[in-house]
Order: sequence, then C-alpha cells, then structure tokens
Amino acid sequence: MIEATNIQGIPRPVLLRKNNSRNFVFWVLIGLAHLPLGVLVYSAGPLAILHPIAVFLIGIYWAVNKRYRMERVSFAIAYLVGAEVLWRMAQVPVFWEFGKYGGAAIAITALATRGFLTIPKLPVAYLAVLIPASIITLTEKDLSSAQAILSTQLSGPFFLVAACWFFSYCKFNEFTLRQLLFSVMVPLFSVAFATLFFAVSTEDIQFNGESNFATSGGFGPNQVSAMLGLGAFVAIACLLVFQNASKYKVYLMAAAVLFAAQSVLTFSRGGIYNALGGVIAISLVGLQLPSVAARRVVPVIGLAVLFLALVFPVLDNFTGGTLKERFEDIGTTNRAEIAESDVQLFWENPLLGVGVGSSYAMREELLDHKAMTHTEFSRLLSEHGMFGVMALLLLVCILVFCFMKQRTVLGRAFVAGAAVWSCLFMTNAAMRLAAPSFLLGLTYSIISISEQSPRKSRSKTLGPAPIADRDDRSLLI
Repeated sequence: MIEATNIQGIPRPVLLRKNNSRNFVFWVLIGLAHLPLGVLVYSAGPLAILHPIAVFLIGIYWAVNKRYRMERVSFAIAYLVGAEVLWRMAQVPVFWEFGKYGGAAIAITALATRGFLTIPKLPVAYLAVLIPASIITLTEKDLSSAQAILSTQLSGPFFLVAACWFFSYCKFNEFTLRQLLFSVMVPLFSVAFATLFFAVSTEDIQFNGESNFATSGGFGPNQVSAMLGLGAFVAIACLLVFQNASKYKVYLMAAAVLFAAQSVLTFSRGGIYNALGGVIAISLVGLQLPSVAARRVVPVIGLAVLFLALVFPVLDNFTGGTLKERFEDIGTTNRAEIAESDVQLFWENPLLGVGVGSSYAMREELLDHKAMTHTEFSRLLSEHGMFGVMALLLLVCILVFCFMKQRTVLGRAFVAGAAVWSCLFMTNAAMRLAAPSFLLGLTYSIISISEQSPRKSRSKTLGPAPIADRDDRSLLI
C-alpha cells in the first residue's frame, strides 16, 4: 500500500509525529515558564500591568489581522480568561472587569474586521430582557453609582453574548480545541504556583475550617478555588475527549493533581465541586461509546483514587486535619439563605424585580445584614423579576441548542461538561469572573472530535486524515 506523503515527499505519519512532538515540547516549556510568573507578577508592582497589556494587544493584533483565523484569535481570549484571577490576586492596576470587557473587545474586533455581523438571536434576547431592571437602577440611583453597578452586574452577560457571537463563527478540531484549552490552562499554572508559594512561605497559617486567604494568595478563596478547579476540569476534559499520546497523559495528569490540590487547599469547596460536576457530565454523555469509556474514563477514575488515597491525606495532615472536616461539612456557608432571600424579593416584586444591584441593600431587612448574591440564577429572579425568569429560560434554550447542533458524541460530551461547569460556577460565584461566559460561548462553536483511533480510521485510505483527526496547523492562521 502506498503511504500518503506531503508535497516534500515526507510520509504523513512521520510529519504528524514530528509536529505533535514539537507541539508537546512547546506547551511543556510554556507551562514551566508560567510557574514562577505568578510570584513575579506579585512582586513587580506597577510594572505588572505590562502582562495584561501585552495579552490584550496580542489579541487585538490577531483580531485586526485577517490572515489569522478566528480560532487563533480565540487563543488570546482564552489566555486572558485564565489570567484574570491572577491579575486580581496580585492587584495589577487594571480595572476590575478587564477580563470580561477585554475579552469582549478582542472578540468584537475580530468579528467586525471580518464582516461577521450576524449575531445569534438567543444570546441577544437574553441580554435584551435584562434591560428593564437596568432602567430601574438608572432612575433610582445617581449616575455614577448606577454606572458602577451596571458595569459590574452586566459585564458577565455582555461577555456571554460577545462570546456566543464570536464562537458561532468558529470550528474546532481536536488539535485547535486542545490549543484553546491549553491557552486557558497555562496562566492557571501561575495561579497554582503562587498559592503554593504563599502557603509554604507564610508562617503560622491558621486553619479553622473556613475559606483561607493565606492559601489563596491573599485574595478571595472563592474565585481562586473556582479557577484552579477550572484548571483541573480542563486537564481532565482533555484526557476524556482527546486521543492523547502517553506524554500528553502524564502532563495532563500532573496538571490536574496540581490544580486540584491547590483548589482544595483554599478551603473553598466550590472549585473542586464545579470540576467534578463537569467531569461527570462529560463521562455520562461520552459513555455512549464503550471503547472511549474503557480507554479514557477508567484512567481518570484511577487518577481520582490516587488523589484521594495519597495527595489528599498529605494536604489534610498539613492543615492539622481541618481540611477533611471542611469537606465533610455539607453546609452552604449562608448561600442557601441568600438565595432564599432572593426568592422572597422576587415574590414581593414579581414583574420588574428590585432593580440591578438593589438586592444587596434590601437583603439587610431580610437577613439583618447586607450580603452579595452568590447564585446568579436567584439574582436574576430578585433583581429582574419575570424578565429574570425569561433570562433563565433563554439560557436553557441556548444550552439545548448548542448541545443538539454538535455532530459527534464526544463533541456533545464536551459541550455538556462546559455547560455544567459554567452553571455550577454561577451557582456559587455568580458571574464574578469571565470564565463561565467564555465556556458557555464556546459551546456555540462546532466541535469535531474523532471517536475512533486515527490508525483505524485511516487504514484503508490513501488520502489525508479527516479534519477531526488532522494536526492541522493551517487553522492557526
């Protein structure tokens, strides 16, 4: 049988192995370089602003240069999303919602430059139903306060619409989707190493069973835990949905253990629960393919057992036994009470809600203290009333539509995992970070993931591999 070759006469399998090897080395080196970056960003002072500026400018450059394809532009947005919590942790002098508005700016610039102006209807409708409650805020508060509130509360929905619009023009195969997920994961190495560094260098850390700022890099444990959990989810998702060489499996397993360990060490449980939910969703949908389940799900189960048997006991011993107590506690840390107050405010103001941002102050009458909403779904009810109910229904429609339009089982499995992770994030951290909007937007893309081994699928053909199996570097430009 004649072996397929490229135009230089190099056998295609040899070329693929060479490209895959170089790609693996690239990501390993980039990951290692990002380990100390988190500590450097902390210590750089005002100069740390160069990091987000560089990321944003690279994204804009790729966006305005039409020789780069949309998939390439998405890598810059993904990196920005992954680095957002690092910049907040280190108090880098960029405005608070830079991750969401910066990502949206890159996405919209790329769309406008290429003339992709048709916006999906469901995300637009979702944003539109949030306007009435915003008008209440504008009329009841002074302009400066109203602007600050709306900028914060609507940044997540706005980025969600921009991401859905952007990704509706993207098609990912295994190679480009892996590149995208690695782009999210790489800056999270900086977050993980920074939290590890401060945990081991801080003297007399007090572990009392509550979320711990000392092991979270001095920043909010809820957000840090969530993003480290995203890193674990991304690493395990790559193990579940891609055909990985052994070296990739080792790399991804090590990354998953690092992210999971640092996530649980923050004593904020949301991050690991979000990751677990996303992984279960991928596994349940992907289990329709027994061969995939045998080759990919079983090793992940083994990794989980290894973590629980070896890594978690070490962490528990480091915390004096309080880590185990924390995860045995099934309490919601007042989140259930806050959500219940949102529902009560909804019944008292069913049509338009209390207005965007107003539930924070009004909750004092119900709980005897002010409290920020942690659950996006209950916030939509209290602050937007029936229009919030419509927003929830539209979110469901978006997820169902994105799931049904995928062409492969593993494509649907990934969409299910991304959707579940995002919804769980919004259950315990609302839309405080750009990540849930980004992942929900990603589900709008077409994801083509091979469900057979490349060797079997190409054994009887002389032509090039199908797009789902091909290490297609042309998609980078």
